[in-house]
Amino acid sequence: MTERIREEFRSLRKKPAKIICSAMVTIFMLVLTGFAWDGITKRLVICLGLSVLSGIILLLPKLPNWISIPMLALYLYYVPSKIFLRMELPMQDMSRIVDGAAVMDGAELLTVLFILCAYLLVFLFTQSSAAALGAGSSFFLILFLAEYYIWKFRGDFLMPSDLGAVGTAMSVMGSYNFSLSPEALYTLIYFLFFIFWGFRIGIRMGKWVHILVSVMAVLFVGGWYYTVMNTPNPLGKEFMVHYWNVGDTRNLNGACLSYFLLLKDSKVDVPGGYSEKALQAIAEAVVGDYESLQGTGQKPNIIMVMNEGWSDLRVLGELDTTEEYMPFANSLTENAVRGNLYVSILGGLTANTEFEVLTGGSLSLLSPAVIPYQNQVRHDMSSLARVLENQGYETMAVHPNGDGAWGRNRVYTHFGFDTFIHQGNWAVPYEYMREYISDACNFKEIIYRYEERNKEVPFFLFNVTIQNHGSYQGDVPADIDIVRAGNTPGENMGDITELQNYINLLKITDDAFEEFVSYFANVEEPVIICMFGDHQPVWDEDFYNIMFEGQELTDRERNLRKYMVPYVIWANYDVQWKEYGDMSANFLPAVLVECAGLQLPSFYQYLMGLHEEYPVLTKRGCLDRDGKLTDIADIWDTDQIRRYRMFQYNQLYVEEYQREIFEEVEAVLQ
Repeated sequence: MTERIREEFRSLRKKPAKIICSAMVTIFMLVLTGFAWDGITKRLVICLGLSVLSGIILLLPKLPNWISIPMLALYLYYVPSKIFLRMELPMQDMSRIVDGAAVMDGAELLTVLFILCAYLLVFLFTQSSAAALGAGSSFFLILFLAEYYIWKFRGDFLMPSDLGAVGTAMSVMGSYNFSLSPEALYTLIYFLFFIFWGFRIGIRMGKWVHILVSVMAVLFVGGWYYTVMNTPNPLGKEFMVHYWNVGDTRNLNGACLSYFLLLKDSKVDVPGGYSEKALQAIAEAVVGDYESLQGTGQKPNIIMVMNEGWSDLRVLGELDTTEEYMPFANSLTENAVRGNLYVSILGGLTANTEFEVLTGGSLSLLSPAVIPYQNQVRHDMSSLARVLENQGYETMAVHPNGDGAWGRNRVYTHFGFDTFIHQGNWAVPYEYMREYISDACNFKEIIYRYEERNKEVPFFLFNVTIQNHGSYQGDVPADIDIVRAGNTPGENMGDITELQNYINLLKITDDAFEEFVSYFANVEEPVIICMFGDHQPVWDEDFYNIMFEGQELTDRERNLRKYMVPYVIWANYDVQWKEYGDMSANFLPAVLVECAGLQLPSFYQYLMGLHEEYPVLTKRGCLDRDGKLTDIADIWDTDQIRRYRMFQYNQLYVEEYQREIFEEVEAVLQ
């Protein structure tokens, strides 16, 4: 060791702040080690070693190039592959990614190269090797934590669409449990070591070396991006994207590569044969085939409630409780239709179900990499609100949260709602269940707005609730207990606090819904109420295994059941509605307009015909009229789906969309 380095170490006594910082980091990582240790001695030794090494690294002086360059080589050889492993192992065993080959291949190699790209990008902006390695590894620590919590709370992984949803996630993050598993803490300790180590590898370079490395960085990053995003099979490998189970895509390709595969697939192609003239011809042909229900001669007021997290877990299997938790909703049979609604989301991304029920569009025709509220709704667009507005309705949206969640303040304007009522202009006194405005309070606000409406015109109100938002911790009146799930008694299911809280929240919603319906049962004006769930919550695999035990279901059938929620449509007057049965969310707006006895624009008429052939169309799976489960890719080029794609393309991507097809009834009546 050179005399200068020895002198640097001797001078540490004059730098107490550096020593204190080193000691604090070491102690902090040792504390993490205590929580991360899961009984495996090897891991304990590694964590202790990484903790001590991190403290020592922080004490190191600036190292000469003859030491830093070998350290850089070692870092680039070892750390990227270890980051790849540590990002995945807390969420999967990686048995389907790494096949044990001596040389990296496929997803592993592309991910390691992506990590190197990240280091090079940071270098381009900072021109510092230490910043490139330290900040680059910090980025992957943040990415790992984001991936971990999305997996924990939603059951899948970070997608391109999530980047636009950060604000909405922040507004509800206080209700979740952010603890890390021992495996995740083990990963965190590794990352901290990589970050501290990376920031100490500072290589002195001349001007031309900086330029040469920068040029190589641009070529390397550009080459990686072109290989992954612009070649059909990168490295000659065919990478699978399982849209019916997006979480499984991570198990095949890893989280980082899966992100880019979905981003690659998010590009929108113009449907074959599309033109506005062709779409007009399809719309005209539809009109003669549609048989409408007998109208009542009146325009009922319509209240549509998308209830956050409202689902009946008995679609998964047997679930016995000490008391029925949805007695009132399940009792609505007179002047009502009920069934299951298939959605494309699980545990979150509420706005995607909202998009389907307000536009009649389908997530099955879009990449899972997009959230339409964030990516497509950038101009005025057809919606249920506009359809009803064209038939004389006043339209209002209501949500007991901030107006910026999911960009609803912008989206509802594009959808043509006259008014948006949110937490900032709420009229009735706040009532809370946990930290969220309760469904009872939410329903009182709807009643208030109904009473204050313009009584000269019919009224349409669309409402999104928030009471049953996950996670299901906190103080919930626990009147109902789990007796048995599947064949497993409740006392043998481990910690089921959140599950029981959720069941009790459903009962609280049911009681509030009964009072809500009772109010409208006594008003003179005709009213239709439609309530449905946006998605099921995510539960751990042990619960799903318990619920599915003994059922002869394929993996796809099991998965699809996680995307079923209830819907009920009820009227306070005598109706003769047909049974619509189970359907996907995109058909609900056309069904609701038909139930109201109103005229359907051409697009809604097409939806009703498509509903007869394919009552369920989701990215997770499709069901034909005979109940056969298939994939949207298998029916992508059929005439019915191709025409639907043409409708949706015009609706989403053409700013001057064909309003007469989507909203106006005059075209229907010609």
